[in-house]
Amino acid sequence: MNIDTVTKTCIKLLLREPFYGHYISGVPKQMSDAVPTAAVSLHENELFKLSVNPAFWEQLSQPHRYGLIKHEVLHLVFRHLLRYREFSNKQLFNIAADLAVNQYIDRDQLPRGGITLRRFTYLENYYGIKLLPGKDVGYYYRRLDEILKKDPQPAPGGGGAGGGSFGKGAENEQDGDGDLTPDALRNILQNGNAETERHKLWRDGEKLTPGEVQILEKQAQSILKNAARRIENSPQGYGNLPAGLIEQITDLIKSAEPKVDWRRVLRIFAASGTSTFVKNTLRRPSKRYGTTPGGKLRRRQKLLVAIDTSGSVSLPDFREFFAEIHHIYKRGAEITVVECDTEIHKTYAYKGKLPTEIKGRGGTDFNAPIEFANTKLRPDALLYFTDGFAPPPAVRSRCPTLWVISQNGITEASKGWAALPGRKVRIL
Repeated sequence: MNIDTVTKTCIKLLLREPFYGHYISGVPKQMSDAVPTAAVSLHENELFKLSVNPAFWEQLSQPHRYGLIKHEVLHLVFRHLLRYREFSNKQLFNIAADLAVNQYIDRDQLPRGGITLRRFTYLENYYGIKLLPGKDVGYYYRRLDEILKKDPQPAPGGGGAGGGSFGKGAENEQDGDGDLTPDALRNILQNGNAETERHKLWRDGEKLTPGEVQILEKQAQSILKNAARRIENSPQGYGNLPAGLIEQITDLIKSAEPKVDWRRVLRIFAASGTSTFVKNTLRRPSKRYGTTPGGKLRRRQKLLVAIDTSGSVSLPDFREFFAEIHHIYKRGAEITVVECDTEIHKTYAYKGKLPTEIKGRGGTDFNAPIEFANTKLRPDALLYFTDGFAPPPAVRSRCPTLWVISQNGITEASKGWAALPGRKVRIL
């Protein structure tokens, strides 16, 4: 069997629910015996791909093929491959990820044994826990963890150990749609199921460097934006997508946009001085010599960007930092980056490419980058990306300074905020 039958299902998605069809059109696909069922995974650390086992695909009904593609698209939309590394209990994350995506797939498109919200409805009466629809994987992970920490109590109708969405043999299950009691959850966590086995491919994401993660984040964002833009211009638009899913898609698109008004901030910094350079141009002759090319003065802002690489700064913080740095770079700034915790570990010119690794992960001392700016680089301005958890610097900066505080960093009401010299902004 070749990939054509998968492509035909993708075309059906494009006609019926254009968002899914447009999204999967930007993802490489392959038939492969390397996967037991089907899975989205990484491809050379720079792309996502969809792999489908031909024997498994052959046994699926048409509705289940349709639902399978939707299932995998939603895992990509919600970036579960990249979030996998953030959670310690991988099996629990697998179940939470399926809860996040399966609620948007029609029941007749899911095989028996699919992990759905419906199978947890009894929890509100027996355990005081309700799983709300339209939430992300982190929410379901935390709520499931709460369930497991409660003392199991007998619940009528419970005991179905559960199969797995689109797992081998799931279509022949006779009792796989029962309530998922704490004991049933523990059985899946201990012994796994077809779905959790398939998600093992996501483990490759844990080996990625911060730079590779950033590249994949940008790719995921680009695919999502392209799919959203195409359906906005079509008569059907978002069609029959649930309002909750549309809201999540919109939030994901907005999340990658700059969160700080860098244009306004840099205008203020520009008053402190800029570097100038001469650019040759053929559009006007030299007034002095009457020949071409003439000379045209250009201004360029010379910035030192300090990245706090101490242990208190998280991987998501680094993603936020470099997303903002890239937006500044695209506006024409000349950027030198220093990575530092209690001392400077690495210095380099930022040219639009992300570092392959981050140096540091110790304590925090703000003085070294300021001293570097004062005595060596002498930039027009210093931008310091940090969570702010450190004593204020003892060295006084000789250039305008902007402290960019991470989302989980110190707040405006804290003493640390007031103690930082210069201007402060917070990534929201």
